Amino acid sequence: MISLDQEVVLELPVDQLGLAILKDFHASGGWNESNYVIEAQHAGYRGEGLKAIAEALAWVRARGLTARDPNQSSPNAIFVTRIGRQVLENGPESFYATERLQQGLHPRIEAKARPQFLIGEYEQGVFAAMKAIEVRVRKLSGLGREIVGVDLMNKAFGPSGHLTDKSLVKGEREGIRSLFAGAYATFRNPAGHHDVEYEDVVEAAEVVQTASLLMRMLDRVERRQKKSQI
Repeated sequence: MISLDQEVVLELPVDQLGLAILKDFHASGGWNESNYVIEAQHAGYRGEGLKAIAEALAWVRARGLTARDPNQSSPNAIFVTRIGRQVLENGPESFYATERLQQGLHPRIEAKARPQFLIGEYEQGVFAAMKAIEVRVRKLSGLGREIVGVDLMNKAFGPSGHLTDKSLVKGEREGIRSLFAGAYATFRNPAGHHDVEYEDVVEAAEVVQTASLLMRMLDRVERRQKKSQI
């Protein structure tokens, strides 16, 4: 049983408490969620402290770190899943990064990048996300395949580019062009020329979130194009 004061249990965020309980549950050979709560009660946890432990167990289960054990008849029988074991062995960083990609990513980016993160291919996830931006910019701008990379972004969002919002002041138009060109040059170009390894998986997740923002900006571009055709 975790050796934390009741006050600490109440102060810890639910995810931190959940990960501490997951580690203890696994190390102690736990198999039954209800039994774990009973053991916590016998260890002296009461009232809100006991509820916090039950809440943390629910958080762990909801994120797939534990699951119902189909080999046991008790409905409270659980086991630590493959993802749960990965968290225990490698730390929670990659888990947290993948969790971030479940928080409202643009559907076009989620479909490309999230599957890669789930199998630990973070660099491929970044590559796929930025490639999706390139493909959509080309489609919306009508530019040919002979224009690639940063040149594609500069022409699409340049002074006479088809994606440029002429209603914006010059500084804003230039900012948008620089944003797309800079993101492509920083995150897509290197991956296309050599192997890129993200030592910090959170950084990789934030690149994917940046791609999601760019894709939402392209949504606005497409809506503007359709409106002008009416």
